[in-house]
This record gives sequence, structure tokens and C-alpha cells, in this order.
Amino acid sequence: MTSPSTPIAEIDRLRTTLDITNALLSAVASTDPVHALTSRIATLCRGTAVIYDFEGTIVASTGEAPTQLIWNEVAATHRRELQLSIGRWAVRTRRVALRDGVHVIAIASRGADTLDQLGELLLDTSERLLGAVHGIQYGATQRDRRDNEQLISSLYDGVLPAREHRFWGRLAQFRFPAYAAIRTIEAAPIDGDTATEGHVTQFHARARSEELPLLAMLRRVGMDAPATLSAIVPDTPASERWLAEISRQYLVGASAPFSALSRISECVREAETGLGIARQWAAAAAAPEGLGPVLVDRIDLATWLLSHVDARQLEERIRSTLAPIAAPQLRETLVTYLASEQNVTRTAAALFVHPNTVRYRLSRVEQALGQPITSAFVLSNVILALYPELIGLRSSPVDADRA
Repeated sequence: MTSPSTPIAEIDRLRTTLDITNALLSAVASTDPVHALTSRIATLCRGTAVIYDFEGTIVASTGEAPTQLIWNEVAATHRRELQLSIGRWAVRTRRVALRDGVHVIAIASRGADTLDQLGELLLDTSERLLGAVHGIQYGATQRDRRDNEQLISSLYDGVLPAREHRFWGRLAQFRFPAYAAIRTIEAAPIDGDTATEGHVTQFHARARSEELPLLAMLRRVGMDAPATLSAIVPDTPASERWLAEISRQYLVGASAPFSALSRISECVREAETGLGIARQWAAAAAAPEGLGPVLVDRIDLATWLLSHVDARQLEERIRSTLAPIAAPQLRETLVTYLASEQNVTRTAAALFVHPNTVRYRLSRVEQALGQPITSAFVLSNVILALYPELIGLRSSPVDADRA
């Protein structure tokens, strides 16, 4: 309340402050509060309002001011506030510290008097409201993450057929189409480190960019095993784009599509098999980031057969099959030859040798094996024994071009 002795100018200032605060507060109730706040700021300053993130990406913007030139000025200094002119535009900026990093609020007007009168008030009020909106959104995000992890954990514990409809109802809260096909995913960082909460956050961020429904959590198969990322996604073109994107940083195994939630446990094992295949291929690949995701329903017969036998027995069989060609030079030539579609000229180019050298080495391979490598039976056994190396070689951008 004001007293009779309050100066008229002070009363006008208080009224202006209240009007601006009320105008900006109304943005908080909108479905997209950050963009609504930006729009109202632009209207009040009769110009442009922009919110940048800490890398200079525009979070929200409205108006016609030169946004890139404004950011160039902001990036050139560490000052919290700037007041400058860019062409006919008067500009004021302020750095704002939020939970996920520093943002920048910029307001621009062709009338410098407007910013002189309202600039400080607009920036002060906008800073407080942006912090409030961000806090609300962060809290909602944390609740969604908690509910997300609780749901996928419940699904992984097992679902009785009689209760499937209840779980589909819960999945609908995360925008999964009811009874549509889904995939289970198992992923691990390419560098071999254990997965962390930061990786889960990265999964969610990339899924949001594709507008992809996603359930995700950290998971350990055993106490001493590194954590992996477990996820459930719809079987859609968007999920395939997402899988292709994350496979540049993660080894990824995906189950076949399914819609019966009672099959979750079976499909999780499929995804684990896919991740195991990805790990084998990555160990032999020069560029594992080029392997792509391993979708169990799309792997070839040889890969499927190799993934369904005892690992120790398989290793012993492979060792005995390749024992006659243990010489590194012969083995490298044979692997390159098979990866090059059995083309001598391409093999020679990949190895930087003369084609006759390749032919000579292949003849020595045949002598060691005691049979011609043109034999279908010999070739199939050798290919199965060398399969991870062949896949790894084909994943290399250079070798793939040569092959």
C-alpha cells in the first residue's frame, strides 16, 4: 500500500512494475512457458527477445533482431550484463545461472528509450520467472524419470498375461501406442566403461529430439558386472533413427519386435544376445562406432548360429579350425580376401601388395588346410571361424570402401 506522501513518480513506477510482472507471470501457466515468456518480453520492449543456452543455441526467440550478432557480442565477453547497439537495435543482455547451466536473456528494441525505461525491470523479472519455470520443469522431469524407471523395472520383473492391460495403460502415460510392437534394448558405452546415470540422461535427451517414447534404466546382470543401459522403445522408424544415432557411442543389442508384455523376459535375453554380438564385433573392428545396432530379428543365419552355442566350446572349435593358418600374414590375407568378396585385385589394393602375392599366399592357405578354399564346405567353416574379424573389417570406413 502507498501512503498519501508517496511521490507520483514512485507510484507510476510501482504500477509499471506490477503490470509487467502480471504480464510475464501469465506466461508460466501456458503449455510452453519459456516461449510464452519470450513472446511477452518482446511485446513489452516493442522489439525482440531471445533466450540462448550456454553454447549459443537459441532456446526461444521472437522478433527480427540479429540474433547471431547479439550472441557474438555475448560470447566475446564474460560480463554478466551487456548494453550495446547493433545497427539500429539497442540491446541489453544478462547471463542467468540455471540448474543445467548458464543461459542468456537478450532483449532488443529499435527505441533506445524503451530499454532505458524498462530494460532493467524486464531483465530482473524475466530472470526470476525463468528460474521458476526451469525449477518447475526440472521437478517434473525428475518425477517423470522416477516413474519411468519404476515402470520399466516392474516390466522386467515379469508381467502376467492377465495384467497386461494395466501395464499398457501405464505405458500410455509415456506416449506408447497401446498394444503396438515394441523392442527391448541393451546398450553399453563403446569405450567399455560401465554405464552411468549421465548415459541415461543422454538416452532421454536424444529420444526427446526424435519425439520417441522411451523407458530406460541402469541394469546390472551381476554384482561384479558393469552396468548396462536397458530400454524399451516402440518399433517405429523414429526408434530406428534413434538406435542408429546412439550406436555411434554405444554398443547396442535390440530384441525382435513384440507386443505381448508377458514376453518381456524372453526379449530381454534377446537384447542381451544382441549386445554380446555387438561386443564380439567391436573387439575385432577398427571403427566400432560404424557397426550400427544389432537387431536380433535382422541378423544373418551365421551370426544367429554363432550366438546360440556355448562360448567356450565355440572358442575351442575356432582355434582348431584356424590352427593350420596361424601365420599372421596368411591369416590377414585370408580375412581381407573374404571381406573383399574373394576379389584378388581388391585384396591386393587393401594390403598394398601385388595381386600375384595374394594368389601365392592363398595357395599357401590351401596347402595348410589341405583343401581348396573354393570348396563350399571349407569356405563355410573358415568364414564361421573368422566371422567377427570379417564383420569388424567391413565396419572400417577405409576397408569397407576397398571391399
